[in-house]
Amino acid sequence: MLEHGIQAYVDEVNSTLSRMAAPDSAAGHREFRESLMESFPTRFAAGMTIHNRFIEAPGRQIGIRIYRPAGWQEGGGAVLFFHGGGFVSGSVFTHDIYAAGIAETAGLQVISVNYRLAPENPYPAALDDCYFTLEWLAQNGAVMGIDPERIVIGGDSAGGNLAAACALKARDKDGPVVRLQYLIFPCLDTDFDLRSYVENKNDPFLKRSQMMGFWKDYLGGRYDLDDYYALPLRCPDYSRLPAAYIVTADHDPLMDEGEIYARKLEAAGVSVQYRCVEGAMHGFLRARYTSKLAAAELEQLGRTISEAVR
Repeated sequence: MLEHGIQAYVDEVNSTLSRMAAPDSAAGHREFRESLMESFPTRFAAGMTIHNRFIEAPGRQIGIRIYRPAGWQEGGGAVLFFHGGGFVSGSVFTHDIYAAGIAETAGLQVISVNYRLAPENPYPAALDDCYFTLEWLAQNGAVMGIDPERIVIGGDSAGGNLAAACALKARDKDGPVVRLQYLIFPCLDTDFDLRSYVENKNDPFLKRSQMMGFWKDYLGGRYDLDDYYALPLRCPDYSRLPAAYIVTADHDPLMDEGEIYARKLEAAGVSVQYRCVEGAMHGFLRARYTSKLAAAELEQLGRTISEAVR
């Protein structure tokens, strides 16, 4: 059973869905999902400033959205945020509620990344954009007013996958220092027979069948791709990775892989805080305005991030 405030949010979403025209094309599905997410506007905290810019990457520009909470001062840590959406939808605008919420609760500058989406840009395009942004941020600390030795990376769902992959890549390539990887109900593998995938196959916001489709678009149907940057749960070595904060939900099909990842990191000597939130489903932090549980989890996330960059 979902916590009552989260259930209220689910009911509100279902009511909105009933008034929206169903999509009739692949492109329409992306627009449909993004319109739904944007139909619940974020309440920005007083004094928060937000601005958008592009950073130059080889052959492309990467859009970023920068959130600075009231009282923000230069020289502190910074948070990279990678949005969810199954690798095929979502943007810095659809995930204001996450990025702005983290900026508010952590008291830190948050940089949200508008990475390229599948199927037009399959793996590794999204990861390339996210890792390039991590490197850029570490190299441009003075421009961004941050300490490049105090960077935290994370995201929700597909964004959690990208954050875990960036942490692995930074370790392997002696890249930027990452103080913490925060993974919010991340998707990390393509084992659709895990218990949580079977028992929670009809999660209100993420169906097992949907996740199979998202992975197909992202990996081009290569569910057994031998690349742990794509499938972080298949990495043979988790040593020397940054500390992790991993949040899952008991009604989420992705619950088991988040827990398995936490245990693998712990076994390799990585400091891990793992939370499985009861009475919650995939995407439950979006219910922060109706659910005391969701609001409390966001506050805890912000505190953990803030402590990591002290």
